[in-house]
Amino acid sequence: MTSKLPINLDDLLHRRKVEGERIEYKVGRNPDPIMRTLSRLCKRLREPWRRDKLMELGMDKDEAKSFSAISESNVLLDMTKGVQYLRETMELIIKGFEEATTAEPMSREPCQGLKLMLVDVKLHEDAVHRGPAQVIPAVRQAIQAAILMADVTLLEPFQKVFIQVPQDHMGGAISEIQGRRGAILDMTQEGDVTDIEAKTPVAELFGFAGDLRSATEGRALWSTEFAGFEPLPKNLLSDIVSQIRTRKGLKPGIPKASDFVSQ
Repeated sequence: MTSKLPINLDDLLHRRKVEGERIEYKVGRNPDPIMRTLSRLCKRLREPWRRDKLMELGMDKDEAKSFSAISESNVLLDMTKGVQYLRETMELIIKGFEEATTAEPMSREPCQGLKLMLVDVKLHEDAVHRGPAQVIPAVRQAIQAAILMADVTLLEPFQKVFIQVPQDHMGGAISEIQGRRGAILDMTQEGDVTDIEAKTPVAELFGFAGDLRSATEGRALWSTEFAGFEPLPKNLLSDIVSQIRTRKGLKPGIPKASDFVSQ
């Protein structure tokens, strides 16, 4: 069997679990309103209501009526026309789609917010040559290569940091934030106490309590709250991906699309 699966990749989000001191990262660009509601919407509504709702959210009419499968918030659209044997093979294509979005190629973690458009397929006329062993790997590898060719990056988790500190020790608290790739969002003063609101990557906050205590002679009170995800600086991407892959026993470094498609 030969396969040709050009993939149109609009958004990719990738989640990692927090285990001990492991940091949760995401991969991709910010999801649009369509991708944020697809998982809930597509499981609850049938055609034509689902199609009409997706069009209301801004999806193209042809795409809205081409919905084939959804896995978490990842969606597969069948944009092909008149492909022979495709209907009987679609179940295997969906299986390959699910496997690829369960373990993306960069760090082998689940994806979210991925829109895949199946544009063309060439299937062998003999059913023996379009079974699971042929179709599923072809689909999975095509999607993995497309992910690597898309404009994706790690999105690292941030936390807001709220610090109350005497004015005499404000400089030490600010230095601790700025030394951890943090940004000061706001500062207010009430009497001799300064309230600092900052935003810092979660990965930089390990050991922060002890360092802040030392910098302020134990006079600071602080708390945090989750502040969402933001793109990891490009100069850190390769190192972070290599660390994740090394921990999982994978070859260090970001793989190439050519590693997943035949030349």
